[in-house]
Amino acid sequence: MNPSGNQSVKGRSTVSGSCELGLTTSQVPPPFSKRRNTKDVSLSWSGLWSLLPDAVAVNCLAHASRLDLAALAVASKCHRSLVASPDLWDLRWRMGCRETYFYVCLRIIPDPTPQWFILNRNRRLGPIPIPWNPYQAQESSSFVVVDRGIYIIGGLINGNLTSDVFFLDYFFHTWRRVPSMKMARACASASLVDGKIYVLGGCGEDADSSNWVEIFDPKTQTWGNWFLPKLSYNIHQSVVIEEKC
Repeated sequence: MNPSGNQSVKGRSTVSGSCELGLTTSQVPPPFSKRRNTKDVSLSWSGLWSLLPDAVAVNCLAHASRLDLAALAVASKCHRSLVASPDLWDLRWRMGCRETYFYVCLRIIPDPTPQWFILNRNRRLGPIPIPWNPYQAQESSSFVVVDRGIYIIGGLINGNLTSDVFFLDYFFHTWRRVPSMKMARACASASLVDGKIYVLGGCGEDADSSNWVEIFDPKTQTWGNWFLPKLSYNIHQSVVIEEKC
């Protein structure tokens, strides 16, 4: 696990090689522009909010914690639209209002479906408030934290490689299927570099230099290839080093 919370956890659905456990930390940046069913949100107010100028109301909410905003979102459709407003999240990002959370993905035998937990304020693991994803690979997935969620990439389903990719929105706690990779992969190395996800290896003997690496753009939700000579050995770990010019 990258301690900064800005990169990925990869390899055998795990942090250091065990195939039963995956760990990620997350920060809450503004949502990406291509969320499913994203619509232009009009900041219309009701009740108390109608008494405040829009800019003042947004500024007030920008200082609230993620948990408080989540509670406000369930109060009414109006409040939910407000919390989902790009204006609010852009302002929070500019103000540096980021909160770190710790997510754990466990496969608890004999149940084959991976289960997700979050470390609460009492430093105890509690289940996330949505059902487990029955279509998530049972093991050997790669994990990448990006924007306001976690990408679960590839893995093994009943012992077979899969190209499936899912996105866990960790603000609204919803699952979303995203476009699949061109190659089925397991135990791949996945990292976030300059806003794009690079997935290397994990695709067996069928891969060649043209498809051994795939690149996913979260903004356009599309996959592309990056020509790289196929390595003759497996990648067990990878790191991303960020330097400022």
